[in-house]
Amino acid sequence: MKKITKAKRSATKIVVVIPTLNESKAVGKVLSGIKEAMTNYNHRVLIVDGRSSDGTDQIAKDMGADVIYQRGKGYGDALKTGFLYARKQLNANIIVMMDADMTYDPKHIPELVEPILKDESDMVVGNRFAGMEKGAMPLVNRFGNRMLSLVAKLALGLSVFDTQSGMRAFKSELLERMNLVAVGMPLAMEILAEAHSADARIREVPISYSTRVGETKLNPLKDGGRILGVTLRLMLDIRPLLFFGGIGTSLGVLGLIFHYLALPIELAHILFPLLLIIGGILLFWFGFGIFLIRKLRKRNGKHDNKSTAH
Repeated sequence: MKKITKAKRSATKIVVVIPTLNESKAVGKVLSGIKEAMTNYNHRVLIVDGRSSDGTDQIAKDMGADVIYQRGKGYGDALKTGFLYARKQLNANIIVMMDADMTYDPKHIPELVEPILKDESDMVVGNRFAGMEKGAMPLVNRFGNRMLSLVAKLALGLSVFDTQSGMRAFKSELLERMNLVAVGMPLAMEILAEAHSADARIREVPISYSTRVGETKLNPLKDGGRILGVTLRLMLDIRPLLFFGGIGTSLGVLGLIFHYLALPIELAHILFPLLLIIGGILLFWFGFGIFLIRKLRKRNGKHDNKSTAH
């Protein structure tokens, strides 16, 4: 196993990005936990505050954290604001994201960053289901998370068990290869999909997950619907052959069924199913064409990167 030297730890800048909105009851404990867990690392904590009215930002400042304020709204917007600031202003080599409500334990941060420091991974995701405290997540949320992870695996090819985990670490340079547009909870899925599309090495490590301190700001049904919508958009962008091929195949099968049922009937009833079949075939080949174009662009991009390196 690779060992990480003190020089490597001190030379690698780690920035922990935490979005906050009225988290005064827990933010102090989270920051204390980070300080204890990251004693042997070159790190800073960046709080991205959504204009809290309970003094969250002042508590963070008093405890030595960097505090900036987001201009927009939403969990995803706060994280993107923090990512950009961490990379451009704080010169982060590794970015860690987590929440300020005590659901995630800071003690796991070294477990997330170690595989990256060893250059064994580009992104490490904390799997909450490996050590979830009883009652920390309602049953409907558990079911929703499992379903979203299954959809992500089938639609995007992501082999990640907990795609909605809010505790993860990644090389900051990955930001240059990811197109992040989501401003809400779907950003978690988007980050994984974009990293996967960029051929990043992604792994999961077990972490604990506790009952949150303070009021939840999540709406499971609303956020779940948005995440599914983003997943379909990402599928269209990242796996067009599967997206159009799936629709085309479905239309083709539907057309064959209608055609079979309409055989004894007049020509007008046969024309509609035939159009479905033709439409299905065209969609499939359209998706195949986009797939080939993306493959060629990706190959040319890698070739250009190698040429630049030489």
